[in-house]
Amino acid sequence: MFKVLAFIAVFGFALGEECTEIEDPIKRDEGQGPFNISRVQRLDNGRNGKLVPVTVQSHGLTNSLYSGDSYVIQYSVREGRKPDVIYFWQGASSSRWEKGASAILSVQLDDSFGGVAKQARVVQGSEPSHFLNMFQGTFVTLLGGIERESVTKDTDGTMLFKVKSTCNEKGDKKPLTRTNQVPEKKSELNTDDVFILKTPSTLYIYEAKNASAEEKATAQKVVRSLFPRDNARVELGAKPSSQFTSALN
Repeated sequence: MFKVLAFIAVFGFALGEECTEIEDPIKRDEGQGPFNISRVQRLDNGRNGKLVPVTVQSHGLTNSLYSGDSYVIQYSVREGRKPDVIYFWQGASSSRWEKGASAILSVQLDDSFGGVAKQARVVQGSEPSHFLNMFQGTFVTLLGGIERESVTKDTDGTMLFKVKSTCNEKGDKKPLTRTNQVPEKKSELNTDDVFILKTPSTLYIYEAKNASAEEKATAQKVVRSLFPRDNARVELGAKPSSQFTSALN
């Protein structure tokens, strides 16, 4: 039996802000239990798929998923339990095949554990609070993806990330803050969010004038997670420095 819980983003407006209503698949859990991540990969026959474990060595950056891929994540509320939730996360640029395979492989994985888990589809940009809590504020999506061991990713040494919060109408109603890699363009900048820029020589955090406290705190967590050996230069105000913008197109 397919016990798939689909998350549906319903947008409303509160105090002029766009709010999201995204249900958590599991209640009364803070997302601090053990979990593991596997990427959906197509087999050579072109039809079937398999799950490939994600490690820092194979993936490059911690707590990050490629927007061009789909993944299956097993979460347990505590060590030693079968998965309580099996998330299948679908990147915005992942193929129709990958998205379909992520659902099928989640069902098969759940069956192998006796069908005890909740299966929860998560679309990039609509991650629920519990999902984000698993990563303790350091969840990041990356541009690119992997297709049959062929990797497409940013390799020029410069990366731009946007840290953005949305209000939340569910659970504890705390804002949901997400970090996404975006194209290295000046047009991506605005006055409402926080931006992280990594160049070959410098790591920047630009806190735009209307950025929220949640966005600022998340950006600090993300840079410590992604670039633990670098000290970030924090910039404030109406616009970033010329050094910051000169690295962008």
